[in-house]
Amino acid sequence: MRFVYCASCISYILDDWTGVDVDKAADYIYRSQSYDGGIGQGPGLESHGGSTYCAVASLVLMDRLYTTFSSVELDRIRQWCIMRQQNGFQGRPMKPVDTCYSFWVGATLKLLDAFDLIDKVANRSYILSTQDSIVGGFAKWPDYHPDALHAYFGICGLSLMNAEEVKEMHPALNMSTHAVQHLEKIHLSWRSV
Repeated sequence: MRFVYCASCISYILDDWTGVDVDKAADYIYRSQSYDGGIGQGPGLESHGGSTYCAVASLVLMDRLYTTFSSVELDRIRQWCIMRQQNGFQGRPMKPVDTCYSFWVGATLKLLDAFDLIDKVANRSYILSTQDSIVGGFAKWPDYHPDALHAYFGICGLSLMNAEEVKEMHPALNMSTHAVQHLEKIHLSWRSV
């Protein structure tokens, strides 16, 4: 699923989908929805917050979300994602909460128009509890060592909640909306040639 997402991002950024069989990619994503509503790395695999994000974001970039999944299936994905919130988010059932899933699961809910259903105060509080007050950055868990991945996704999670000190991000491309607006201007210039 990660590779489908990478191919979708590259195709979207280059404004060229000729290298991706969108029908086959959408079918692969569809077949990867698990019995519990989430999406795995492939058909028959366990649902995971990261792969659910990659699948949903890919379909959004392909403009295929609402033609691939029915409204009932999309509701199952929403429910699976909402059930991942404890205070922050976990990536799978029965696993500990982890800072990075505030982005992976949060962005999925944003793309599914269900982000307003989360407890933003609890999520923000969890993210901030993982911040290192001496060296900075965010960790996976409170009182743990910060690292670049969790620092980045902690900031992304705060951005999804419109934190004043963080720029707004585009949830499907995982980049700032400012950068996406610039990219869209480039696309227009390419199309006019």
